[in-house]
Amino acid sequence: MTEYLFLFHSTLGVVKTRRALQAAGAEFRVTDIPRQLRSGCGLCVWIICPEEGYQVWVMAGLTQSVYRVEGEQWKCIATYPSG
Repeated sequence: MTEYLFLFHSTLGVVKTRRALQAAGAEFRVTDIPRQLRSGCGLCVWIICPEEGYQVWVMAGLTQSVYRVEGEQWKCIATYPSG
């Protein structure tokens, strides 16, 4: 399993992603965006899923970027345009 950090263009993205994850019974948490990655709405969603399984949770127009957690570092693996 791999941990991913999702950033969003607005709080609406956080809310919709959280609802979808809860409905699916997925493991996740919502926190403030780490200081090193400040952008977007100020909140992020951490998701633990199989490698490349993060793509299921990308919401067009709402997800800003996805980072893979590598120890104490974050590697940006995808960015998306706003709606």
